[in-house]
Amino acid sequence: MRNQGTMTAAFAFTIWAVALCSTGFAGDDKKFIIGEDSGFYYTIQKGDTLWDLSEKFYNSQWDWPGLWEMNDNIKNPHQIYPGKKIRIFLKETPPIKPKIVTVRKTKEKKMPIKIETSFSLSGMDHIGFLRKKAQLSLGSIIKEKDDQLMMSANDIIYIKPSGKGPLVPGKIYQIFTTSDVKETINDKTFKAVKHLIKAKVKILERKKMYATGLITNAYEPVYKNDLIMEYYKRDSILTVEDDPGPIDARIICSEDNNIMINDYRIAFIDAGTKVKPGQIYSIFRKNKLTDNTLWSLKKKNDSIQLENLESGKLIVLHTENIASTVMILSSTYAIHTDDMVN
Repeated sequence: MRNQGTMTAAFAFTIWAVALCSTGFAGDDKKFIIGEDSGFYYTIQKGDTLWDLSEKFYNSQWDWPGLWEMNDNIKNPHQIYPGKKIRIFLKETPPIKPKIVTVRKTKEKKMPIKIETSFSLSGMDHIGFLRKKAQLSLGSIIKEKDDQLMMSANDIIYIKPSGKGPLVPGKIYQIFTTSDVKETINDKTFKAVKHLIKAKVKILERKKMYATGLITNAYEPVYKNDLIMEYYKRDSILTVEDDPGPIDARIICSEDNNIMINDYRIAFIDAGTKVKPGQIYSIFRKNKLTDNTLWSLKKKNDSIQLENLESGKLIVLHTENIASTVMILSSTYAIHTDDMVN
């Protein structure tokens, strides 16, 4: 299997052109706020120009208008300032490796400049995850104050404590649900518990038998018997690693249980501590022969192994012991359970 773990400067998508509410992508508004919006960005260094950055990222100075267009807060392309964060787009064609420049009077080789890019995801603190066992619940929802069956932001809820931990007034917690995952991955049965984070809740008051809370943010409808857990703040900004090693992992499933997983969807791979947030990998599908071709080859006693087809790219968002949460960045073909990641 080919190693496609290396991050080149480019992949086939322009994040700012896609509107996806669940992950914070915005299409019409080009103003980019790090940590609140989603996309790739770069911090300008002393001496940088849009022309030089275009050459470094895309091996062509003539791509600079694209950088200027998607950063409308740059009023003058001739004036960019160190420390300023600009949004970048990624292209599919990898750049040509920088030439080695020989310094005069010596044989010392000038090392090519390493460009560090970052990835921002507004919804990082409520992406789902897989664990071997379910997270202990601090309580469960009894009802909504006005007896609404479906709860959302600004609703007041009643919570029955589980006794597994405190529910502290004024503190923020998360509302979640769990479901069992059982998939055939690489000819083996993979079992886990999927955790779906649905909302944030602020505890208002703690009584002897129950607690009251205010739903401050809701990402999914909330219902009776949904569970309460500690709020874990995840970093919404990831440093993109440009050269992750091969991992030989597989797609397990998507967060929303879609059979076909496409661009900007959250999914899970069976690589836990083998990977790190910010690493980008390629997804492959098996290049299968048709039944007619297989029958013909058997008659001739031939055997042919076709090279796997690259079907997309993903970025690692969060890791657990048995699996990692990822986002699909681009897809050439439909992505399914058991597709290969490397």
